[in-house]
Amino acid sequence: MLRVFSEGDDLYRLEDASGAHVGTIRNRTIGFRGFATEHHAREAAIAAWRAMTDALRREYPSWPRYELALDRLITTHDGAYEWYYDGTMAIARLLRPRGGDREPSFGIELLLPSYASEAMAITAAHGMARAVAPHRGDVVHVATRARTRTEQVIVESPIPA
Repeated sequence: MLRVFSEGDDLYRLEDASGAHVGTIRNRTIGFRGFATEHHAREAAIAAWRAMTDALRREYPSWPRYELALDRLITTHDGAYEWYYDGTMAIARLLRPRGGDREPSFGIELLLPSYASEAMAITAAHGMARAVAPHRGDVVHVATRARTRTEQVIVESPIPA
């Protein structure tokens, strides 16, 4: 089950069934953390990208079909971010573990097109969370902040554990 909590303007926290913070939606960026290795993050990026493009194709029937060149998928740095790139398209940002205990896991961020709605981002996040769940490892997560009474669950749907 994925729970989506509003954290303010264009910011949502994503939690799994156990209440663990697994990702965020910020504007049109959907991110997930909790991958033990760079390899797990890469596999999760591929799965999340496929889930995102499926959601975009359902919402926008003319969304182009593109087959990733997995044999050419590399990480590259554009000066600001590190990306998974297949030689033609950057599919996801790679987020490396941060120093100390702040965030000990790898993460990924995928970008929706600028015209995607907030509802589209939430819908895509559900499919993407299901896709990345098998790649998440047993990584210790530090709570970012306590849940307040004013937070509201927007959508709940089952995802495999």
